[in-house]
Amino acid sequence: MNHILQGAYDLHIHVAPDVIQRKCNDLELAEKVRDAGMKGCVIKCHYFETAARAALLRSQFPELEIAGGLALNLSVGGINPYAVERFGQMGGGILWFPTMDARAFQTYKHKEDPDFDGSSYLVATDGQGTLLPETAEVLKLAEKYHMVVATGHLSPEEGLCILREARCLGVEHTIVTHVEHPAMQYTDEQQLEAVRLGAMIEHSYNNAWFGRCTLLEIVRQIRVVGCEHVIMSTDFGQVNAPFSVDGLREYAEKLKEYGFSDDELHTMLCRNPGAVLSGIVKKEVIYEERS
Repeated sequence: MNHILQGAYDLHIHVAPDVIQRKCNDLELAEKVRDAGMKGCVIKCHYFETAARAALLRSQFPELEIAGGLALNLSVGGINPYAVERFGQMGGGILWFPTMDARAFQTYKHKEDPDFDGSSYLVATDGQGTLLPETAEVLKLAEKYHMVVATGHLSPEEGLCILREARCLGVEHTIVTHVEHPAMQYTDEQQLEAVRLGAMIEHSYNNAWFGRCTLLEIVRQIRVVGCEHVIMSTDFGQVNAPFSVDGLREYAEKLKEYGFSDDELHTMLCRNPGAVLSGIVKKEVIYEERS
């Protein structure tokens, strides 16, 4: 199975430097990705953009396709068009809607607290199925700068609203972020609607590793939508988890044990994420003219 990661990508890795302690830093990750025979990855941080770091890594590892991202949490002003514009000018990458500061995610985290007030956390819609003005503006910028739009930790209802508008605006690539996480809990029907809207369904090994769902449930969900619509990732970087490369290899080996063919694994590890990443790793910085 040593060949299983040849040409593979992991579009969801948390790396140092970060305000959360991480398993390895950017340079260590790139070396591990290269040595595993992988083709590329995306470095993620919940609180800062990583496009600039990714650009530096590409200059040091030209054989790899490495992209950064921006998560629209409170540290960057939430769903903030100004931050997204600058991210786009920097070369962009994956634009995640709110993750740690999403109201849906925080409500899940505090589900045992009857006094929890989520009003200070972030939403993308008005609760009636209409996107907030800033959400609509951010999606226009994502199309303008050819970003990949990911749903983050929003509720499935919010995520689908975003996917519908992204489709209307002509956003080329969209991802439903780790649908198996219990805070999201996309139903089969919601996942199939996302696929009809052109989205890739991301399944991260993190949630099975930490016991938030079973691997068997991930297998079932993949079979519902079909491998041609799925991206495998790790969402690793935690100090008490495997290195992402080792985790991705283990993930693939386990799915093979559950009956996935080499071609199906290649589709979810290489073909699908490669198609998503192809349009965002070669973008140049858009410099401002200053007198």
